Amino acid sequence: MFRRQSALILRQFNSVISDVCSPKIQTACFKSHTSIDKIYPNSNLDYLRKPEQVQDSFAKTGSPDAPEKFTGYIPIEQLEVTATRSSGPGGQSVNTVNSKVEIRFHLESASWIPDWIKPRIIEKAEGKLTKDGYLVLRSDMTRKQILNQADCMNKLRNLIFAASTLPKPPTQQEIKVKEERLAKAKAGVLREKKDRALLKQFRTSPESF
Repeated sequence: MFRRQSALILRQFNSVISDVCSPKIQTACFKSHTSIDKIYPNSNLDYLRKPEQVQDSFAKTGSPDAPEKFTGYIPIEQLEVTATRSSGPGGQSVNTVNSKVEIRFHLESASWIPDWIKPRIIEKAEGKLTKDGYLVLRSDMTRKQILNQADCMNKLRNLIFAASTLPKPPTQQEIKVKEERLAKAKAGVLREKKDRALLKQFRTSPESF
């Protein structure tokens, strides 16, 4: 009796396992509303692609007249990453471990940045460029070296994206408002000059009395 019940239970267990392992059950999986493919539906989630593959994908999707875009890929092997002692008051591992991170690279020879973006990066660098043309970014925001390195990479990526954003052309309404403000400013300057001329004209010298 016990063997029959054991055999029946084992047979039911095997049937359940076969149903779970079927291709239909495996393809149906739960996905959260905050999953990556739902937040970025038109993006390629293969973040391990090489720069050549990234550029090829943009070349296929972009128009021939559009400027080359920055893909967001930063080859860390082409960056000089160094770690030093962080500044600040002592204690709590400050000034005792190499947690401060500095990354630098030669801007003009960086092949992974489109050439038309490089002059705009120079304008937005704000003193982060050396005389030799190296872009230097530092971070000692946290006590962890890996987090400071991630912060440096985030700063670099945001800097390049900001430089690659082209200003929008002004609308007709904005052009009209600008012309009206310029005309009003010119009229104010002419009014001040006329008032000043009238003041000089009616001014009398002491010798006339």
